[in-house]
Amino acid sequence: MSRGGESAAPDLACPSAPASPGAGLLGLAGPDGRIAFLRTLMQVDAEFLATARAAGRPEARMRFTHRCETSACRQWTGTSCGVITRVLQAMAPETVSPDTLHPCTIRGTCRWFAQEGAPACSACASVLTDTRADEPA
Repeated sequence: MSRGGESAAPDLACPSAPASPGAGLLGLAGPDGRIAFLRTLMQVDAEFLATARAAGRPEARMRFTHRCETSACRQWTGTSCGVITRVLQAMAPETVSPDTLHPCTIRGTCRWFAQEGAPACSACASVLTDTRADEPA
């Protein structure tokens, strides 16, 4: 269902970017592991990240957005983001509901939405960037 590629929309946002200064904080992981999205995108700085890292890897508790790096990202397949493709393939079809879109601060520039449409939005809250076992940052 890919609708674009690297040349089709080079300024899209990655909705699951690493924590880095200048990234936007999209949401926080709840006790159930699902992301609770912020109503307003919050840009993070080095001080915020240092504080967050003192409690462990921020990507294990928070979701960040930054410019999609396309071919500079290890998740890039050559034409699209492999993360959302794998997430949608792993989800049970009945859990992907394109009829219900949660409010989103980046939908207009989101790589996943541009690539997969509304099904990407229904899967988005289930994605935690860093799911490694807890270890020091």
